Amino acid sequence: MSESSRPDRPLDPTEDADVVVRTILRGLFSTLLATLDGVRANEDPEPLHDLRVATRRIRSVLTQVRGVFPEHEVADYKARFAWLQGVTGPVRDLDVYLLGFETDRQCLPAPLRPCLEPLHAELSHRYDDERGHLLTALDSDAFVRLIEDWRVFLDAPVAAQRPGQIIPVNARRPIKAVADAQIRRLAKRVRREGRAIRPDSPPEALHALRKHCKKLRYLMEFFQGLYPKRDIRQLIDLLKTLLDQLGHFQDLSVQARYLTELARHLHETGQAGTDTLLAMGALIGRLLERQQVARDAFDEVFAGYLDPSHQRLLRALF
Repeated sequence: MSESSRPDRPLDPTEDADVVVRTILRGLFSTLLATLDGVRANEDPEPLHDLRVATRRIRSVLTQVRGVFPEHEVADYKARFAWLQGVTGPVRDLDVYLLGFETDRQCLPAPLRPCLEPLHAELSHRYDDERGHLLTALDSDAFVRLIEDWRVFLDAPVAAQRPGQIIPVNARRPIKAVADAQIRRLAKRVRREGRAIRPDSPPEALHALRKHCKKLRYLMEFFQGLYPKRDIRQLIDLLKTLLDQLGHFQDLSVQARYLTELARHLHETGQAGTDTLLAMGALIGRLLERQQVARDAFDEVFAGYLDPSHQRLLRALF
């Protein structure tokens, strides 16, 4: 993250919300632009990861910090950045699968390891295809217009300087009042959704909780300069622990589902023989076992998040 987008820079709690939020978005935009050459060169997977994180954070600001910008503009940019997130997703997922392929293969009995070569070939083929789609998207008029329009939006005069325009309800409110309200609202949702999860809850319930935990973490990071450093860092670290657990469960769930669908495809197209399908089945079984371990650990991790001392601190800050 660039210096201009560091979330822990000093913030004036009395400054107008639209001024502060626009400044945060400029920093995230600088980070996004700085990744593009690396994404195109493809010498390292990290620029693509950083591009996706910056895009996700921009979308999170637009979604969670409400009433600061006109709704029609927010809806437009949310949709356009969602498109960017969508076109970068498949390449990032395949990056992860290919980078971890050898580690996953070593988890299998030695006689089964060579049988995964057709799987590796198919993943590599899909990766090349998706890279082509991504590069086409980055060279498209839609992406060029997004960059140009977003730059104009960020550099436009703030609400107080635009005569005749209706000012959104939170645009000129002190940023701390806006941040307190948004963080408090999302923290309540995280508690409610987490407490509702039971042993038989579907994976989708944990995925939804993860998304809201991530948004809550982003808000705390964006506005941490408004709060005592030690206290806010404690809450952010607590969320990171919970997110690590939920993310591990989600990644294993997605990977097992993807490999199941891929095994079906390889079988139907005649690209995989019995040995390969058996090896993939063994690999999927390993993933499902690890997923269950991660699921079983959730209750303890979430109980740590609900610790009364942590919840008292959260209420005191926000």
